[in-house]
Amino acid sequence: MATGRTTAWGGLFVVALMMMAGFTAPLTAQIPEEFTNLQILPEDIPQRQLLAIMRGFTRALGVRCSTCHVGEESQDLSEYDFASDDEPTKRTAREMLEMVQSINENVIFSLVDRGTPEIEVGCVTCHAGRRRPTTLLQELTWAAEDGGWAAAEARYDELRERYYGLGTLNFGPRTLEDLANGLSRADDLPGALAALDLNLGLYPESANSWTLKGQVHMRSGQTEEAIAALERSLELLPGNPRVLQVLERLKGGG
Repeated sequence: MATGRTTAWGGLFVVALMMMAGFTAPLTAQIPEEFTNLQILPEDIPQRQLLAIMRGFTRALGVRCSTCHVGEESQDLSEYDFASDDEPTKRTAREMLEMVQSINENVIFSLVDRGTPEIEVGCVTCHAGRRRPTTLLQELTWAAEDGGWAAAEARYDELRERYYGLGTLNFGPRTLEDLANGLSRADDLPGALAALDLNLGLYPESANSWTLKGQVHMRSGQTEEAIAALERSLELLPGNPRVLQVLERLKGGG
């Protein structure tokens, strides 16, 4: 049976082996053959394997070498001070690596069923190509708290332009629906309606969005608009008892 440490770094080593072919001789020539101040990775790790792992980190977070190491983007890598701990991000990276190792060794490694093939976590699991491992809903909520719906919409457009189709953020209908719920709870009813209208422009057959829109119109005292939205929800999802009950009440039947 593999040891916990072997398991923890197994995924990284597989990635390294898969990526070695992508390194050219000029690149490896810029890096020392031996390394100092390695505190998490094995001290005797081969150069090409370490480089492949570092490349994996940059892709997992969408960053460059200078994010963690002392050096300028325009410099030759041979001029970097890779051993230095002056960059706070390098110290943070070590903490993150220890966290990943602990999860794989002490949590996932002990699961009764890890699936087939057995799962492991890595940097990309949470970061998914972004330096800050947040959800789309978090980003939009923070923007809305700072600047209302207009700020949230601008942030949504910015993130969609950059990340849509890459699998890094959830651009499905639920995100804007959850944002609309949050805006409604904060009594920003116009913002909630705007979020739902944006969502329905992208997902016009989301029955849940139409239901939520009807509810927000109700809170706004817009009965006719609420009825129209709820009726559209029923067209898409016939027989929904909750929607039927609300519609009956709105139409004066109860």
